Amino acid sequence: MNKISHLGARLCWLSFGILMGGYRMIEGVQHGSVGMLVSASGWLLLGVLWFLSPLIIGRANGVGFDKKREAALGSDGLRTKLLLGAVACVFLGMILRSGFGM
Repeated sequence: MNKISHLGARLCWLSFGILMGGYRMIEGVQHGSVGMLVSASGWLLLGVLWFLSPLIIGRANGVGFDKKREAALGSDGLRTKLLLGAVACVFLGMILRSGFGM
């Protein structure tokens, strides 16, 4: 499978992550919220992850696991570490904002 064929989906998901992260970053700076800044870094990491391994929407029969793996860029370990780091940042940001008011 040609990896460049999913460039539109990659750019769409990357821009979504950047928009969410950028919005959270601006809000965090305006309100002085550490939790929002941590959450923003998680969204930025998710944008990078989704660029490396895009979710392809609109397939009638779906895309098999092997096809998704062929379309993914980078190693499995890199994508796993990005996912764990992003999820940790988003949840830590939520905990800091709601639990500790930061």
